[in-house]
Amino acid sequence: MTRKPGMSSRERVLAALRRQPVDYVPCSQHVNPLTEVQRRGRPWNFPWPPPGEGEEYMAAVMGTDPVVGLWWMDGVSPAPEVTSRVWREGDLLHKAFTTPSGELHASVLANEQWPYGDDIPLFHDFCGHYREFWVKGERDVACLAHVLQPPRRREELALLRATFERGKALAGRLGLATIATVGSGLSSALWLFGAERLCLLTVDDPGLVDAYLEIEHCWNLAILDLVLDWGVDIVQRNGFYESAEFYGPAMLGRFLGRRLRKEAAVVHQAGRPFAYTMHSGIVPILDHLAGFDFDCISLFDIAFDSPDLGLVARKLAAMSFWTGPSNTFHMYAGPGVVRQAVRDVFAAFGKTGLILGAASSIHPAMPWENTVAMVEEWRKLR
Repeated sequence: MTRKPGMSSRERVLAALRRQPVDYVPCSQHVNPLTEVQRRGRPWNFPWPPPGEGEEYMAAVMGTDPVVGLWWMDGVSPAPEVTSRVWREGDLLHKAFTTPSGELHASVLANEQWPYGDDIPLFHDFCGHYREFWVKGERDVACLAHVLQPPRRREELALLRATFERGKALAGRLGLATIATVGSGLSSALWLFGAERLCLLTVDDPGLVDAYLEIEHCWNLAILDLVLDWGVDIVQRNGFYESAEFYGPAMLGRFLGRRLRKEAAVVHQAGRPFAYTMHSGIVPILDHLAGFDFDCISLFDIAFDSPDLGLVARKLAAMSFWTGPSNTFHMYAGPGVVRQAVRDVFAAFGKTGLILGAASSIHPAMPWENTVAMVEEWRKLR
C-alpha cells in the first residue's frame, strides 16, 4: 500500500483501524490513572499532574496519537418510578433500588480499599468487595429492566452532552480522534452476577443470563444512537471478559452472536469503525471472532497465556490490531523488555492495520522510562 503523507493524528488512527494506508503506524496509548484509592502509597510517575489522562502531553510532547474518551458506562438513568437508598451496617455498605418489579439490592465491604465512598455503582471491577451481588435470580433481572435505562430527561441529556462536547473540543484542538466505549455484555454480567455464579448460570439457567443480555443490548442500542448522533469517531465494545478464560466458542456465539452483529452493524451504518476489546483467552476462540465484522481487536495482551501471535494475525487478517507491550508482563519490567515487545508486535502484525499501545493500559506507578522506551522503539519501526 502507498503511504499517505501529512495525515493528522485523527486521520492516521481512523485509517489504521480500517487497515487503510497511513503515513506511519500510529502510537495511541490507553492511559489508566486508576482510582485515588488504587494510587494510595504508590508513586505518580506520569509527567503530568494527577488524575489526568495526559492527552495533551502524549500528543504535543511525546508526539503520539492518543484518542479522547467520551463515554464509559455513563448514561444509566433509572425509570422515573424507581427510587434508591444507601445505608451502612458496620463495614457493610448497602444499596437498593425500589422498582415496580421489586427491590434490587447489593452490599459491599466498604473498607479503606473501596474507591466509591457511599455508593455502589452498577458497573465496576472491584468485585472482591461484594458480599451480595446485584443479580441473584429472575426478579433481580426484572428489576434491572427498570434501572438499566438510557438517559431521557432533558437535564440529564444536557449534562452528558456538555461533557461530551468538552471532550470533542479537546480532541479538535489537538487533532485527535474520539472514542466511546459502549456495551459490555458478559463483561458487565460478570460484575452484576459474580464470575463464578455467572459461569455456572450459563449452563444451569442460560435463560436468566440471556434475559439480562437482552436488557443490556437494548440499552446499548439507545446509547449508540446518542454517541453516534453526537459525532464520536470510534465505538469500542468492552469484550474484556467475553473470552475463552470463561466460555467456549459455541457458548459465546449463543449469547453474543446476534447482539454483537447488530451493534456492529449500527456503528457501521453510521460510517464509524467498531473496535472490540479482547484482552486474553483469545486463541481458542479465533474462529468465533473471525465470524464478526469487527474493524479492530483492541487491548489484546501479547504475552498473557503466551499466544501464537502469527496464528492470531493470520486468523484475524481482516481486522486491525491495537496492541503493544503487556502492562502485566512488560511495562513494569525494564526498558529493554519493552523495546523487545514493540519489535515482537511489528514482526507479528506488520505495519498495515496496526496501532501500537501497551495492552491494556499504562498506569501511574509504572516507570516512566518504560513508556519512553516504547515510544522511542515505535519511532524506529513505524
